[in-house]
Amino acid sequence: MEDLIDRIKAAGCDVDGSMDRFLDDKNFYITCFKEVLKDPAFEQLGQAISAKQVKEAFDAAHTLKGIILNLGITPLYEIIVNIVEPLRAGSFENTDVYYQKLLDKRDSLKKLFE
Repeated sequence: MEDLIDRIKAAGCDVDGSMDRFLDDKNFYITCFKEVLKDPAFEQLGQAISAKQVKEAFDAAHTLKGIILNLGITPLYEIIVNIVEPLRAGSFENTDVYYQKLLDKRDSLKKLFE
């Protein structure tokens, strides 16, 4: 388990900053981390961006942003903010580009568990 935590940290995640929220339970943290990577909000966000549904896209992106921040998944957070903020303003500017980057980074993080 420590090896996995070390790999997550090496991937740029703020595990130490998140541990208080998980009562220092590393197993629970890892379980939640894995669940976030398969959260249906990722697909909902992509569908809403494709359909140009700003409210739905914003809701999905904002949900993901909160979850990602709570887990300290900094590499995803740095991307999702570039989706949330334009959507907050009612714009889809570059959201498709950042959405693809978000998926690519999510997929690379999934490989930590292989």
